Amino acid sequence: MDEGSTVFKALFPTPAEWWTITKRLGGSDMQMPIYMFLVWCWEKMGAASEYALRCVNLPWLIIAVLALHRVRFWPLVILTSPFMLYYTGELRPYAMQVAAGSVATLALMRIREGHEARPFAGLATAGFAALLLTASSLTSAIWAVGLGLGIIVMRPGWLKQNGFWLRLSPWLLGLAGFGAFYLMTLLQGYRAASVGEGSILSILFGFYELLGLAGLGPSRGEIRANPASLLTALPLLAPAALVAVAAWIYGAWNWKKNEQPANVVAVAISIIFPLAVFTILSFVADFRVLGRHLSPVLPAVLLPLAACLNATGPRRRIWQSTAAVAVALSLVSALALRFQSRHERDDYRKAASIGIKALQDGKRVWWQADMNATRYYAYRQGGMPMVNAIQVMESDTPPSLLSADMVVINRPDFRFRGVDYQADLKRNFFVKTASFTGFEVWEAK
Repeated sequence: MDEGSTVFKALFPTPAEWWTITKRLGGSDMQMPIYMFLVWCWEKMGAASEYALRCVNLPWLIIAVLALHRVRFWPLVILTSPFMLYYTGELRPYAMQVAAGSVATLALMRIREGHEARPFAGLATAGFAALLLTASSLTSAIWAVGLGLGIIVMRPGWLKQNGFWLRLSPWLLGLAGFGAFYLMTLLQGYRAASVGEGSILSILFGFYELLGLAGLGPSRGEIRANPASLLTALPLLAPAALVAVAAWIYGAWNWKKNEQPANVVAVAISIIFPLAVFTILSFVADFRVLGRHLSPVLPAVLLPLAACLNATGPRRRIWQSTAAVAVALSLVSALALRFQSRHERDDYRKAASIGIKALQDGKRVWWQADMNATRYYAYRQGGMPMVNAIQVMESDTPPSLLSADMVVINRPDFRFRGVDYQADLKRNFFVKTASFTGFEVWEAK
């Protein structure tokens, strides 16, 4: 659904039309305008297929790798990260946010290494990282604030130096511009769609994704419908989590031992502050924190793993082996997410084809699914005339089941939460004729 929202806007021929439809459709897309515009530009360069469109994320993957390439084994751990690979293949700004988080991490490293000959080393990198984070989305801007707090703790003396403010001023102007824009969108009522009440469990699930365990467990749909489904995968998830957490703790502990306390506190604050803000929002603003909202913190999850691979000392073989197993499990998880049928994305391509065929056969379709993804597949089949033809599914929906010939439902557990919709359909003489990833199709008999 989210990818469909991104690509449908990109189909409009001019920037003015793109901006008009973006404002009209609203939602959180208004709060990630730079990425949305980049996709619009990418589509105008000829990227129309699903694979070609998603290639817009490859530069962000490259930036994420190069930003921290100085850290031994960093390219290995990020290129085998299921989280990184999954979101590189999704037409949303999360790969961009990981890249921004990697640049922010590089900035903290450079600031830490600064000396008298280079008193403001890393400041320009930090300004760029903060701007990139803020530009990618409103939620990512919270991580930019965390970065700023971390820098203040690491170099409190900078606040008293004119050179600091002079060098920072161009970045502050850009940040202020994005801040004003986001404030305007909030005042106008734009926000992410609610997908359920926030909870600590949803944040923990985010770290479950960041650790690279998602491919080893049940699908997102299964977890959404029945969180207890995670328990059935415990025989594999528990040892995998134990290995990953052990490698992370070893890497993080060794870093802490060799680091100045102020720098440890600075890094901790840059991570804890955004997490605290998200936790508060999840309870007071009906905002469910998901793994993707934690994208910028991925380097903090993966760098200790890289450090564990580079372990030294008398027990280095044990810890290097532990980290190697964790990386191997991450790769298995990434491959499972990509190729196992249980992790397939909702099949809007197939659903759109069924709905379009039904309309062409003169049937009335009750479309209980996203329209933007459907419009994209209609466009791929027959251009804008086909997009206009399927508008009837949204503008002229059947007033009741009695006047419908077909019902297409995406995520029934979400759209009919707590409702026995199947009994209602059967009472009205509907029969389920198809069931595939994320969808059910019912036809009147």
